Amino acid sequence: MGLRFLKAALVALLALVVGYAAALGVGLVALDVFEASQREGANAMALAFVICPSVAVLSAVVATIWYWIASGRRAATRHPTAAVAHRGNAARIAAITVSVAIGWLAGALLQWMLAGRSYEAFIVALAVSTAPWIGVIVLGGLTWRLTRPRKAPTS
Repeated sequence: MGLRFLKAALVALLALVVGYAAALGVGLVALDVFEASQREGANAMALAFVICPSVAVLSAVVATIWYWIASGRRAATRHPTAAVAHRGNAARIAAITVSVAIGWLAGALLQWMLAGRSYEAFIVALAVSTAPWIGVIVLGGLTWRLTRPRKAPTS
């Protein structure tokens, strides 16, 4: 039970960070697309200190509740000699393809948000310039690893 609490807390923390970053990215894009007035930075302050934290807390609560429900489900009991059904390769390839596309779009969004800036360190400029490829490799590799076939438990 303690491990379940720890995992729920880690899910909440991850959802908090991802929710804040997603809200910030969408908010900055919306401010730029709709050409909102930046008088005294009021819109950016509202985004950074009101909207983003609200979205982050909401996403953390939803993700934690989802994880708590999903982790509480018991595995269906089956006969020890029953065949274990595996997901097909098509589902795995589709999941990897979607995550690769999301990684590419996230990297392209980062490049778009940071366009025209100068960097003092070469490594930062390199990371921003290769952000779509980094997103593809990280998300594609992570999805490949998480969707790999596992051996059936022996009991």
